[in-house]
Amino acid sequence: GSNYTSWMWKRHAGFDVATYGPSTGTAPYGFHHSLGRIPEMIWIKVRDDSRSWGVYHKGLNGGTNPEQYYLQLPDVDAENASVYMWNNTAPTATTVILGTGYPVNLPANSHRVALLFASVEGISKVGYYAGSDSPQTITTGFSPKLLIARNISIAEDWGVWDTFRGWSAGNDKMLKLNTTAAQGNYNFGDGPSSTGFTFNGNETMMNNAGNNYIYYAHA
Repeated sequence: GSNYTSWMWKRHAGFDVATYGPSTGTAPYGFHHSLGRIPEMIWIKVRDDSRSWGVYHKGLNGGTNPEQYYLQLPDVDAENASVYMWNNTAPTATTVILGTGYPVNLPANSHRVALLFASVEGISKVGYYAGSDSPQTITTGFSPKLLIARNISIAEDWGVWDTFRGWSAGNDKMLKLNTTAAQGNYNFGDGPSSTGFTFNGNETMMNNAGNNYIYYAHA
């Protein structure tokens, strides 16, 4: 019956928080993390101004050289190619290398926080898929309680579903990371199963032929 919801992560195998700075504004520039594996999704925010989050995801560009592309939060723009964000350098199990772009390195002399996510068998999944005009089933290996998904081919919202607010088969409660609007209903499809989730086809936000999608799911 609460009007509030929260999602909380513990620093462990699938999630880490790192801080770095003051930045130099020059490239290459990097920071170390303690994830213990290669991060598959990274969110970076300047702590001392109002710039958007810089977002890396292994599914950018359909999974081919994703380090050459980026998204931003709360922006809804399609993925963009740029050497200025990740310096065209894939992250490693210890280090993230950055270019000279906003918001990951410029403005210089600023401090930042980075959230790093990775897949953990049975717990979390950072994934991507190609859209279709027919229903699709995505296998995560567990029953997801939380899903964040985004069409990266066009300007589109960042959808958030979870089983606590209501995510099943129809009238699913959806929030959007890119807006402060109240939750609304979204006809997702069959919803979560014991091994993943299934959604409708020919639906721009989640499953449309010719578009690419990224997601993060957590048990």
